[in-house]
Amino acid sequence: MMRKRIDCLAFLSPLFILLLLGSTSHGQNKKSELPKIAGPLVGHATSTSVTLWMYAPKAAKLEAKVRSSQTEGAEASKEASAAFSPIADPAGKVPGAIYTVTFKYLKPATHYNFSVAIDGKVNPKRVGRFRTAPPQGEPAKFRMTLTSCMKAGQPAASWYLMLAQRPDLHLTVGDTHYADTTKPTTQWQHHLRYRQQPYFATVLRSMPNYAIWDDHDYGPNNSDGTAKGKENSLKGWQQIWGNPASGTSKTPGAFFKFTWGDVDFFVVDGRYHRSPDNDKDDDKKRMLGDAQFEWLIKGLASSKAKFKVIASGSTLNHSSSDGWRIYSFSRKRLFNAIRENKIPGVVYMSGDIHRSLVWEHHESKQVGYPLVEVISSGIANSKTLSFASIDFDTTLSDPTMRVRIIHGDGTVQNDKTWSLSQLQVK
Repeated sequence: MMRKRIDCLAFLSPLFILLLLGSTSHGQNKKSELPKIAGPLVGHATSTSVTLWMYAPKAAKLEAKVRSSQTEGAEASKEASAAFSPIADPAGKVPGAIYTVTFKYLKPATHYNFSVAIDGKVNPKRVGRFRTAPPQGEPAKFRMTLTSCMKAGQPAASWYLMLAQRPDLHLTVGDTHYADTTKPTTQWQHHLRYRQQPYFATVLRSMPNYAIWDDHDYGPNNSDGTAKGKENSLKGWQQIWGNPASGTSKTPGAFFKFTWGDVDFFVVDGRYHRSPDNDKDDDKKRMLGDAQFEWLIKGLASSKAKFKVIASGSTLNHSSSDGWRIYSFSRKRLFNAIRENKIPGVVYMSGDIHRSLVWEHHESKQVGYPLVEVISSGIANSKTLSFASIDFDTTLSDPTMRVRIIHGDGTVQNDKTWSLSQLQVK
């Protein structure tokens, strides 16, 4: 086991440090107060577009400006600006509204700076940056971070460690708050307050962010498809994040797909269609529901990407009360489908259990190759305050995935690499 300590400041650019220090000079809002402004949040990015998200007063006028951060050539002087469009809150009891804007015609794999003006004024906390995705399907090198389980009032310094990794994108897999309700207004309040956390606010404006819920940010603890008001929870979730469109025309849910270069991400919803945990563990018990499962397998089988990531809040084995471990039929059906369709390069990412690790599933023989699971949980609600930093390099003749588990004390607890040649159905 590796326990190398990382030097955070060595990874940060001067501009990035200024952004961070600008955001940390303000304290948290009291629980009785609801922020009037939250964001910006950098959402879904493609090789040519990006979506920006803001929460602001309903009568406000918001405009964003985006400029390539390159310093040479004619392109450096070009700047694009666009107005945000408001989205009304679902309950009408939140004082502000959500605004989004999508910039198109950007360049692939390019760093951009942006600023957001509210009623003509730009605050340093409304300035950020992002990198567009590499061209879809083309070889690329990139870094992502994986997180879950964050709670207001808990230590938040691990977000600083995560920023020091300089990731290209961030994926969080649930328990983004602990409201334990399906009431969207209450959920919004929890989201907005945590987005006032200085470190987290800097994360949201520094890279594309993707999110899927788990139980505490979907509904009550260990909640499932029987949760009352889940349709309201879904509506609120779709508005509070900048994810790609979720679900399908026939199957609602928070699940979605996105691509980064030569890696496809299938972010699945383990709550909306889930059978209750305490149901009999037989062939009627479902983790994803049949329609979502078919969407997943069809997507995996048709994918031409080198690596195919399945991401969910629920672990494959490490929870004996609220994960795939007690959904034997669903788990084995997933493993069998990968083997029968000869789908190479599948890896699984999850959270939930308030500790982080990377391992190969002991039932990997059903898949036909080592099924790697990266569990990242408790970046701001655990003893270890840990997260995962993952590097993909598909430019190599034998593409690789490197996983490092980083704890809140700065130590690297695990550092493991898999080659694509290892992840082939035999």
